[in-house]
Amino acid sequence: MAEFNWTENSQAVFEAAIKSAPMPFRSVTKKSFTKGLTKEVGEGGEVREEHVVKVIKATSPAPFVGQGLKAIEPHLTDPSILDN
Repeated sequence: MAEFNWTENSQAVFEAAIKSAPMPFRSVTKKSFTKGLTKEVGEGGEVREEHVVKVIKATSPAPFVGQGLKAIEPHLTDPSILDN
């Protein structure tokens, strides 16, 4: 698994997004999000909350995007990044 430098609440946001996925899909979701973050920031890169939001929007199946964003909202230091 990729190693990242988590900033702000990005790791909590990432974990909340994984937990919001239906149980049978959590492993696949985690792999997909990790791959997306690696593409976004690189191995060992600095992950900010907006990176996690971007990956959720880009990699989640359409019916689950809203569910994922709703689950992470309480963990965001700046909820306005959901609007971008």
